[in-house]
Amino acid sequence: MTAIRAVAFWVFSFALCAQTVPNDVSGWDKIKWGMTISAVRAAYSIDAQPTSADGWTLLTLAPVKIANVRMDVQVEAREGTDKITAVRLWSFFGLAGSAPQAGAQDFDALRTKLIQEYGQPAKEEMKRGENFHLIKTVLWTFPSSSILLTLEQSAALPNLGDIYVDYTATNK
Repeated sequence: MTAIRAVAFWVFSFALCAQTVPNDVSGWDKIKWGMTISAVRAAYSIDAQPTSADGWTLLTLAPVKIANVRMDVQVEAREGTDKITAVRLWSFFGLAGSAPQAGAQDFDALRTKLIQEYGQPAKEEMKRGENFHLIKTVLWTFPSSSILLTLEQSAALPNLGDIYVDYTATNK
């Protein structure tokens, strides 16, 4: 039994060492911090024009699948700069327009995928928000970026909620 545990320990240790965790994250997918909205439109072959809201220029990209979770995507630049400083991905569950299998379990799938890609998070928190909504957050920090995974789930209707993944440039 001790030999089996020792072998399992070494296999697990090797797997952890083989994981390449980035020292920094300079954007999301094809997007690098500081790219312009027009460069993003060209990179993704998007004809749609950006919109403005609350001091931001917003460009919606085609939905993506991450860890089998369908996520909508929006690129954000502060109005007047045209330089990308944030990418927001989101998924709603429990609504008529939600993906059929979408649910709170998607948060765990995304958390696992992000840990595989970026290593252990800097911080995790669970609290109760307005109307006792469950709010879970997981934060990764890097020199140029932060990644925040958030679940907000209704207390009264646990099959109703939303999940966000926010990639944000720091010092930009």
